[in-house]
Amino acid sequence: MIIGTIRIRNCYGDADIQVEVLSKGPRPGTTWVKAIGNLEPFTKISHGGPFQASTELVSRTSLKNVHFEKHLDEKPVRDKVGEPEVKKPQRVPAWFLESAYESRVGDE
Repeated sequence: MIIGTIRIRNCYGDADIQVEVLSKGPRPGTTWVKAIGNLEPFTKISHGGPFQASTELVSRTSLKNVHFEKHLDEKPVRDKVGEPEVKKPQRVPAWFLESAYESRVGDE
């Protein structure tokens, strides 16, 4: 999990919010983030009016103190890379095909 801090300015002052980096954004230099701790600090506008959300598209330069954090219950992504199980198709013996062809020809 990649954790960072973002500063949000509002009418009451500045607030530092811890966020998790989710993925890169649609434009260069942007990234999707999600507020940690069930916070919804981002205000968005829709047709129904303003609402609060926990995810937002932000500039990478606005992220501070970015670091990797691992929870104790998380397992590593790759422990061992094993051989993939690939089943090879079985070849049909020639005598089977010949007998099937002969039975069809004989029935006609």
